[in-house]
Amino acid sequence: MKRQGFTLIELLIVIAIIGIVAAIAIPNLLTALQKGKQKATMGDMKSIGEAIESYLTDAYMVPAGATSVAGLANYLQPFYIKVLPRQDGWGHSMAYQSQGPGENQDIYSLISYGRDGVAGPLALDWTLSPYVVTTMSGFANDICYSNGSFTFAPKVK
Repeated sequence: MKRQGFTLIELLIVIAIIGIVAAIAIPNLLTALQKGKQKATMGDMKSIGEAIESYLTDAYMVPAGATSVAGLANYLQPFYIKVLPRQDGWGHSMAYQSQGPGENQDIYSLISYGRDGVAGPLALDWTLSPYVVTTMSGFANDICYSNGSFTFAPKVK
């Protein structure tokens, strides 16, 4: 007599193996998705910063009238940057701050508040060094790009 199908034990073993593989793969997938959003945000911030630096070269000051990244569009589009990214990888608006006219007219900061979209007190403390993201909660950290470099951001390998 020929065997027609799988026994219950064989099916349970297959389901257990699939469950183990899923338990390993899903957290890694979620982390990779968040890391991708973080890297995209950092790339966008660097592009905006380069456009601000080009504007600074021509105007001898950063766009002081803008109070947000969306407000930078009036100063930077389309000559310095074709399409200005207004949101970070998580869909939150990015912040823009400048010292304005006067002695420090070349100082600016771009800030993404991370995955949670909540402003953290650490982003403006320029004495901090890059941080290492080791857990999913690490993606909630702010990212700060100031005066041509990342002052508070994930450590890049």
